[in-house]
Amino acid sequence: MKPKKSVCEAKNFDAIFKQHSRTLRNYIFYKCGDSDLAEDLVQEAYIKLWNNCKKIPFANALFFLKRVANNAFLNVVKHKKIVLQHEQIKKSGVDNQDPEFLLEEKEFMQKLENAIASLSEKQREVFLLNRIDKKTYNEIALFLDISKKAVEKRMHNALKTLRKEIGDL
Repeated sequence: MKPKKSVCEAKNFDAIFKQHSRTLRNYIFYKCGDSDLAEDLVQEAYIKLWNNCKKIPFANALFFLKRVANNAFLNVVKHKKIVLQHEQIKKSGVDNQDPEFLLEEKEFMQKLENAIASLSEKQREVFLLNRIDKKTYNEIALFLDISKKAVEKRMHNALKTLRKEIGDL
């Protein structure tokens, strides 16, 4: 009988990190839209995995990381809601590009962001994992722990919604 792989072994931990860190970072990035925050939350998740390595079976490491990173993200959202209640954020910027082009670009980006935001969270995750990360439906199904058919249905519905929102470009 083979001895079970341990997360506490450096080579196994390194393998988990190399295999899943980028996908996990992108998963959190798609939820929060801030790459630095996503990177920080993923790093915190790996630290917690290392600190709890004796308690986490090797096979459950990815699910542990996803859960910890997602919970950390939810805590950040709670904190931001409280902060936003007490301050107003003002944005201003100066740009030397053609004003007409900037206006068209801004309108298109707003339309695109609104269309993606109108997707359900599940559709948005599948859409972005496929179109941005270039993950296959099988890889997405394994990562999200759902069936390939569920991924296909979510993608179909996401594309249908996007076509309706921004039209066929």
